[in-house]
Amino acid sequence: MKKFCIIYFILCLNFIFSQKISLKEIGGNLKTESLVKYLAKELAVKYKEKDIAAYYDNMFRINMINENYDVSLSQLDSVRNVYKKSNPGAASAMGSQFEIYINTVKRTRDNKIFDKIYEEEFRKKYEKLPLESQMILPQYFDTSAVNFDKEINEMVRESAGKESIDIVDALKICRKYNSYNVAKKSFGLALPLLKKLEKEIFTVYDSIKINTKDNGIVTLSVVLNNKKKGKQSTILINTIYSGADNLNTAKEFAANGYAAVILNTRGKYLSPDNIEPFEHEADDIYDAIDWITRQTWSNGRVGMIGGSYLGFSQWAATKKMHPGLKTIIPQAAVGIGTMDYPMTNNVFMSYSLRWLNYVMNNKMTDDAGFEDTKNWNSVYKKWYESGRSFRKLDSISGKPNAVFQRWLDHPSYDAFWKKMIPYKKEFSKIDIPVLTTTGYYDADKLGALYYFREHYKYNKNASHYLIIGPYDHSGAQGYIKGEFRGYTIDPAAKINLNKIWLEWFDYILEQKDKPLFLKDKVNYQVMGTDQWKNAASIDIFDHNKSRFYIGNNEKSLYLSEIKLDKNKFAALKVNLADRTDADEMLNQKNNIVDNVLYSKNNLIFSSGILDKSFEFSGNFSGALSLSVNKKDVDLYINLFELMPDGRYFLISNYIARASYAKDNEKRNLLPENKKIAIPINNNDFVSRKMEKGSRLVLMIGVIKTPFWQINYGSGKDVSSETIADAKEPMEVHFYNDSYIDIPLIQK
Repeated sequence: MKKFCIIYFILCLNFIFSQKISLKEIGGNLKTESLVKYLAKELAVKYKEKDIAAYYDNMFRINMINENYDVSLSQLDSVRNVYKKSNPGAASAMGSQFEIYINTVKRTRDNKIFDKIYEEEFRKKYEKLPLESQMILPQYFDTSAVNFDKEINEMVRESAGKESIDIVDALKICRKYNSYNVAKKSFGLALPLLKKLEKEIFTVYDSIKINTKDNGIVTLSVVLNNKKKGKQSTILINTIYSGADNLNTAKEFAANGYAAVILNTRGKYLSPDNIEPFEHEADDIYDAIDWITRQTWSNGRVGMIGGSYLGFSQWAATKKMHPGLKTIIPQAAVGIGTMDYPMTNNVFMSYSLRWLNYVMNNKMTDDAGFEDTKNWNSVYKKWYESGRSFRKLDSISGKPNAVFQRWLDHPSYDAFWKKMIPYKKEFSKIDIPVLTTTGYYDADKLGALYYFREHYKYNKNASHYLIIGPYDHSGAQGYIKGEFRGYTIDPAAKINLNKIWLEWFDYILEQKDKPLFLKDKVNYQVMGTDQWKNAASIDIFDHNKSRFYIGNNEKSLYLSEIKLDKNKFAALKVNLADRTDADEMLNQKNNIVDNVLYSKNNLIFSSGILDKSFEFSGNFSGALSLSVNKKDVDLYINLFELMPDGRYFLISNYIARASYAKDNEKRNLLPENKKIAIPINNNDFVSRKMEKGSRLVLMIGVIKTPFWQINYGSGKDVSSETIADAKEPMEVHFYNDSYIDIPLIQK
């Protein structure tokens, strides 16, 4: 969970307006405690935030520093209320370290009795928590006061001599100081109490090493419920995010009657091997399951669960299926290779290096380095403005990375990627039940849907269920937010995914009833209707599509059901050598709902006003009839609803490298200045009610941003191209016989 909280805080910061707090009033007094107290008082007045969860999450900490304890506790409860319906276990436990500390301070006037009162408050809170919340409580006390102290002192030093400080930085300092203060004064008391209470419930075997068949070493941790007698089914979680809090996740499943095993990716935790993400899961998970099924406490039945990389690893496990593996629950599963990470449709993302450092800098996870958005944006900016090749990104960051370079050597979906997960007909052999979860705004949605579609393509009788709704990456893993990126989700979307997942394990492994929520194979929430719908197949959404032609009638750019002169076109010219827009690109909000659209390096086409309400359910597809004065081009397409109130709602997006659009395994360069058809093979799924009076708005642009590699169109390996390859501006002509097919169902 720690990973999701870190990512959520990073995203929250993107919504804070660029305000500053003057430091003139405190003169040269930059002692940490004095500075923090000053900043907290200023933030209490100046801090504004549209996202309710983020607002209260920051304000309760600010009020703790300001010693407004009752207000702080009330705001902490407001944070919990955001997650109460979707994740009640986590909602009850989150912030407990602060609550216990506040209640102790409120009762304590003499430091001599602090320890005694703290234990009373700790036990009182612990006993009130439901079992599932007790199991995850330790993760809130898994913090190093020493590390926080170092980070705070560094941030304070950076502020020295400045006349003001950004609100974002002020918040970071206050948050870290508050966590440091609580950890320093109370965690030494909390941790022994937790261990004592947990030993009564669980037996934990940590640091188990097993040898793989190819002489690798992986580390396992096992958690057993002391009250559970006899042989048990096992929940296996394969993770690259090694950390003490993984045991807390295992305890949640053990509390529900399962043996729980954490498998750390080869090279992580106590493994002496090199860290090589994605490369060994298929073999190592097989060996781990083999070990599990031979233990005295195992009944030979294993299920897997987890999100993102953990979701990928479950599909890796099906590449070489162990007979003991009975079901998987991949959440927001990474589509490794060209599906969504480290490439989306053969276009590499800069974020891939940031993530590699996150998991490779040490045997655990480098949370502090990953969280440092300012540093990573400066790396992206330095690379972008330098015009150097994408291959130099790791060197520019100051830390060359062999895995990053190895990935760049494989821009096609070749044998290197194919060995990691099932490929084509290998999906036909996957005969275990699967429950997939993803979200319309999940960064790994394309991966999750790739596995879902391929499984049914090659196994018509697959038992594979899909839950998809208005969630981001963490939401698809059970941490559903009521509001994000400017969009407030429907109340119906706030479901308890953790409950459904546990019911699924009970259904498959313990022969209990199927989760009531799963009405059919595809279960999707229609945004704007506050209801869920169900379908027997995802393919049925391709049956009812309306075709809109992309055109230029010399007066406007339009989307029309009528095709005009196919020889006419809309022209887009992009100077790939221009790097004056770095800050502008890095500061893009990328909101789901917004008042304006970014209109540089793109063309925007609009439809007429919809005279009826429609349901958009499925994905848009189509073909671009274009010519370009280069041998290649990377394009993006964003589809919006222009609502009657004038705001734009992002429905779906798509990016692709034109030379791979027809085949992600083989690059076919474009003929220069010749009209060709580029298919839009969009592996997406979104559902939203579009109101009468709305318009469809399609944005088509050339990718030129610090967040993605830049395709100069020379025909060389894109990762090796430099700004010297830009030469004359790229010019793309989009002809009037280009079209998109949109799944609109009349309401």
